[in-house]
Amino acid sequence: MTEAASNPFSAMEMWDDTMVTVNEGEEKKRVDAKTYRIRYLVGESEDKRYVDSGGNEVAELSEKTLFLAPSVHRLTGDPFHYDHARVESISGKTRISERTKELSRHPACEDHQIIEVIFESPGVECCAMSKEQADKMRVPLQYVAGYMLGKSEGMMKLALSKTVVNDGTEYYDNIHIIPESAIKQMSCLE
Repeated sequence: MTEAASNPFSAMEMWDDTMVTVNEGEEKKRVDAKTYRIRYLVGESEDKRYVDSGGNEVAELSEKTLFLAPSVHRLTGDPFHYDHARVESISGKTRISERTKELSRHPACEDHQIIEVIFESPGVECCAMSKEQADKMRVPLQYVAGYMLGKSEGMMKLALSKTVVNDGTEYYDNIHIIPESAIKQMSCLE
């Protein structure tokens, strides 16, 4: 693996309570579960609103919003980009503090569950450019973080989200299968 530009966006794990349908023999049953997602923090805002308090004063309401993207990419010589259409938001100071966790990068890792991978990705859609500029472009680097599912036959499997049922069973979504030869750098997140 070669040295790639480090990702300036911090990774976060976020989760929501949900219900899923599972098969138990011949019967389908709805059970409680949690859905976890790894995303990059790409923006943050603090909104203030003023409302009538019912008295002679105006009350101030403040709400924080985080904007999160599933991956970022970079073309040689250009700044980092992310797909604006895939940005999610989470609002409310209580919801943010109770349902998100900021992850820290560690350069050397082996058997961690959550990792960040930097790899050459010809499948990344990019920004607007002229025909001449597009002709000069090379394969961009994509930065993605998720749950490591394993490596086999020269391929790494990484899921961007997982659902954990109350009995502990885990199901994974949004799985990326990445050739190990395309990986430039890998780090652990915890």
